[in-house]
Amino acid sequence: MLPTLLLTALPVTALAALLASQPQEQEASPVRTPRALMIFVDGFVPDAIAATETPALDRLMADGAWSLEARAESTTISGAGWTTFLTGVHFDKHGIPDNQFLSPNAEQFPPVTARLKEARPGAITAVAQSWEPIHRHVTAHANATHSIYYDFYQFDEDYFDDSSVDALLVDAMVPLLRGEPLDLAVVMLGELDGVGHLEGNQHYHAQDELYQRKLRQIDAEIGRLLAAIDARSTKAEEDWLVILTADHAGSRGRGHGLNIPSHREMPFIVSAPWAAPGRVWPAPKAPDLVRTVLHHLGVEPDLGWGLDGAVIGAAPSARPTAALDANLLANPGAEAERGFRGFTGHPDASILGWSDPGWMSAIEYGSEGFTDLHASAAAPNQHFFAADPSKNGARILQRIDLSPLADDLAAGCQVTASCVLGGLPGEVTGLRVRVHFFDAEGEEVADLVLAMGEDSPLEVGHQGGRPWMDLVAVDLVPAEARSVEFILETTPGPGTKGGWADDLSLVISRR
Repeated sequence: MLPTLLLTALPVTALAALLASQPQEQEASPVRTPRALMIFVDGFVPDAIAATETPALDRLMADGAWSLEARAESTTISGAGWTTFLTGVHFDKHGIPDNQFLSPNAEQFPPVTARLKEARPGAITAVAQSWEPIHRHVTAHANATHSIYYDFYQFDEDYFDDSSVDALLVDAMVPLLRGEPLDLAVVMLGELDGVGHLEGNQHYHAQDELYQRKLRQIDAEIGRLLAAIDARSTKAEEDWLVILTADHAGSRGRGHGLNIPSHREMPFIVSAPWAAPGRVWPAPKAPDLVRTVLHHLGVEPDLGWGLDGAVIGAAPSARPTAALDANLLANPGAEAERGFRGFTGHPDASILGWSDPGWMSAIEYGSEGFTDLHASAAAPNQHFFAADPSKNGARILQRIDLSPLADDLAAGCQVTASCVLGGLPGEVTGLRVRVHFFDAEGEEVADLVLAMGEDSPLEVGHQGGRPWMDLVAVDLVPAEARSVEFILETTPGPGTKGGWADDLSLVISRR
């Protein structure tokens, strides 16, 4: 292969001579057969990886792209999370927001194995899992070549005995991974969640000895799956993706089910020859797994499939370095991914690029509850930020490193924060923006607030008769500032509040 060259800096004649001098490849690299293993771990607290001896997981992370802050479904309930893992869509599409399975929509949104066979009818697939509702409502539509099922509740008296249901699933999958020409294998492990729930959720914690003991066993089962792939006689001619995530995390005493970071943030690991090693930024979301698997297998999803995810790990990712005269915010207009059609019955999906503790979503203009709300002609966005008016409190934030601007700040800089805020009549105080600057020790050194007061003049320039207001604040940046936090949140006080926002901006410039 040619080395990376600054070709545009050379005259044409010199460029031609340089190219001619390069050694030529004698033959193309052989095409390897893409294959994939999807691993699911129920109730996976991400901090437990660092706290526990996990050689198999460590191997996957060392070779792959990963996040410990991947975004689970807002309900953090197994029914929603297991189904999203398999289908690649949020629960407003697959119809399973909880563990009741009252309105599954598997015909329209079937599992990834069925999607693969739709694109490649000869594909060979295997699914191993242990939860009867998923078996009945979801994997029954999987069209799997090999279907492995054990009833979790027949083996849950002792999660550590010889008849561990997770071990039985792996026992059945290992010979298939060793010898079958599998295109896609899916293994769903449920016992870590079971251990977390013991004694009134007292073991749902990364530092808990029993939780760590079970995670070591889970890691050993994952190691057996990896060893089976390594033992394949055809491994040298194959290109394997191993991808892992969960349905939710959890916390001691509370288990899971809340729309809070400790329940929503979970591991997401992409191990493949093409994966860019290191932490993924922004943090991925649960439906990204299916899209990534199909990408690896060479399947371009049909638009009619309605998948919600994106391909994760294919390129190095990191928050851009702070620069002068540029908007420092990632995804400042909620345009980076799907917007939802209002709030009723829909997920509160965490917003890409933002830390999102809950109840703020990206909503489509003109959707349910916002039919007369339209974007500004000057900023014709498809989506906007909105706080769920039926919940108490909504908040998103970004923390940005300003150390690359230290010399500029010492010479004197100003910050311009701007946004468009709106709300229903009588609720115009629903949202506000706060900006906080911190020094190298984390001490706050300055702040500013943008808010719509009850007596603020409102501009109805965004059509539809609902109040919007363009807000701008300019202030000096302290020379000692080394980070800045931008927060969009509902205003404090009793009761629930709605409100919406768009066109968020944070720009630092020289005075």
